[in-house]
Amino acid sequence: MTKAKVRALGFCGADDSVDPKLLQIISTHYPWVEWGVLFRPDLEGTPRYASSAWVSNLAALQSTSSPPMKLAAHLCGSRCQEVLSGDAQFVKDIAKMGFQRVQINATAANRVQVDLARTSDYVQGILTCMREAPDVEWIVQTNQETKPLWTALLATPPPNMSILFDASCGLGVPMTEFPKPFDTVLCGYAGGISPTNIVQMLARIGEASDGRPVWIDMESSLRRIVRGPDGVELDSFSIDVCFRCIQSSLSTFEG
Repeated sequence: MTKAKVRALGFCGADDSVDPKLLQIISTHYPWVEWGVLFRPDLEGTPRYASSAWVSNLAALQSTSSPPMKLAAHLCGSRCQEVLSGDAQFVKDIAKMGFQRVQINATAANRVQVDLARTSDYVQGILTCMREAPDVEWIVQTNQETKPLWTALLATPPPNMSILFDASCGLGVPMTEFPKPFDTVLCGYAGGISPTNIVQMLARIGEASDGRPVWIDMESSLRRIVRGPDGVELDSFSIDVCFRCIQSSLSTFEG
């Protein structure tokens, strides 16, 4: 059995419910962990979508961390729409804050409007952004809904483009198929990975990737309902679940 060669263990949806210092502490001990922040202006400051102040605090910690914290920006809603139109300004701004990777979530679930008749325009817009921010790794979410985009992009992929296999469109449905990575771009896997199945998922990913470097990403399984001091139940990002995933997968990174 081929062991998965994992370049990053991604935890997405970090928000105001968790102190950024906890993320820094974990990154210090486990530098392969990548923290994903969802950007969608109309939901900023709500569960899964960090406030600007929280992001600024995280960026300040990243700038003083050794090794640097791995940060990824997941673009939803209007932030993704900007990229489709060829506007890379926001991405260039957050790259200065320490975000090394950016994921384009061009799906209806992320409130992104895609007109199939304009596919070629969107592809050119994405390529323009990739050229304007060459030091950023651009992740394209691949599923049936985004197929017109990623198939066109794979025809002549820029060197800073990568692919995330996520058939569930970010909804956390467990993977049942494990595609082999493309030869021309780096690839990652997402879909229902959790503390209870991460070992089995990594084994399947290892078989599919056959020694190629990949990454995995989690989001839905990291949420927990926590009762606050006032008795109100809050949808929270669980550091405990993240740590359980780290512990369960240690042999992949250290063994």
